[in-house]
Amino acid sequence: MTEIMISLEREPDLSKNHQLVYDIVREQGVGTHLPMTRVFELARMRRPAIGFTTVYRALTRLRDSGLVCEINLPGAECAVYEPAAPPHAHFHCTTCNRVSDVRYALSDAVTQQLAADHGFSVDRVDLSMSGRCAHCSH
Repeated sequence: MTEIMISLEREPDLSKNHQLVYDIVREQGVGTHLPMTRVFELARMRRPAIGFTTVYRALTRLRDSGLVCEINLPGAECAVYEPAAPPHAHFHCTTCNRVSDVRYALSDAVTQQLAADHGFSVDRVDLSMSGRCAHCSH
């Protein structure tokens, strides 16, 4: 059996600027939660003429295509972005404003049961928590 490897080095339908934004988010890695302003700063270091609106549109397209996750946490100043990853939860510290990954996801069975109990259809599950992190709690 031959195994086919797909490279994510270059997404074929992305413009140069969108590819740059994707590369920046991907290179930072899962667990690095970048606000759009930081993505813009990093993009400007590589391509000084890139505009803020271009970065915004790139992140929107990358989110819509499933390559990047946009994380909106209650109480957070702004959305943050990370590369697409297996399901996990997020914790937002309301004291230091740090966002951390939490290894946890609702099982498909629980999600399906909740949907059946309440008569809705689930397209996506975003699980977030907020409070004070271990560092800020001391």
